[in-house]
Amino acid sequence: MGTYDCLEYAAEEGVARIALDRPEALNALNPPLLRELEDAIERAEGADEVRVVVLSGNGRAFSSGYDISEAETEQSTDDRILDQRTHLEAIFSSRLPVVAAVDGAAIAGGCNLAICCDLTFATAPSEFGYPDMHFGEPPPKFVLPFVTNSLKDARELLYSGKTVDAATAAEMGLVNRVVPEGELDATVETEVAAIKKTPSTAVAIAKDMLNDVQETQGFRRYGRVDEYVGALTMESSSAERFREIRDEEGLQAALEWMHETDKA
Repeated sequence: MGTYDCLEYAAEEGVARIALDRPEALNALNPPLLRELEDAIERAEGADEVRVVVLSGNGRAFSSGYDISEAETEQSTDDRILDQRTHLEAIFSSRLPVVAAVDGAAIAGGCNLAICCDLTFATAPSEFGYPDMHFGEPPPKFVLPFVTNSLKDARELLYSGKTVDAATAAEMGLVNRVVPEGELDATVETEVAAIKKTPSTAVAIAKDMLNDVQETQGFRRYGRVDEYVGALTMESSSAERFREIRDEEGLQAALEWMHETDKA
């Protein structure tokens, strides 16, 4: 792809900058955006001069997660099982380091996207978490346990479905550094400049070796299994009730039910 509808891409001075560009939907991850994201990562990887990828979101959020609005494409359980998402794998397996610059909400699938990146920097008001747990859907890729400092942190986020501020996310291990508003770009640029001083081969080797550590812990295996589990949980009674309310009363009513109602 030369141009994109759902993101912005620019490459200069050894850095490919990818900005999710669905600000009116808080950069919700719909299928076209995910296809373009994978293409942009592949494009950056294929450019000899690119050393680092910086991933950000335009508007008020990094990403609000997978698109669960009325525009969501309905799929059968079989289709969901066969149609596994591969954008996180594209980041994980890329030879390039991918740096997430988070300014605003990074929740649900957006949280997964932010913490799957090699490095994650966030402004103080940013938020992280998995509120979609409130309608019974675990993250479709189990990234969280592989980046938190403790499984207890992962349990806290997943059992409660709550969101936490950037400082708490940093304490849990989801974020490298928290910076005040207005300082995110400069912080990322400083980190990128340091990476560019390390030979690209050394960075690629280091990334592969670190990925191997996650591999021995089952990162890819659990990721595949969790996609299947995610497909099945979309047919749970809570998920079905969420969609019923969304279709009959609108997304806001469904979100209120999701966050305010005790579930069996």
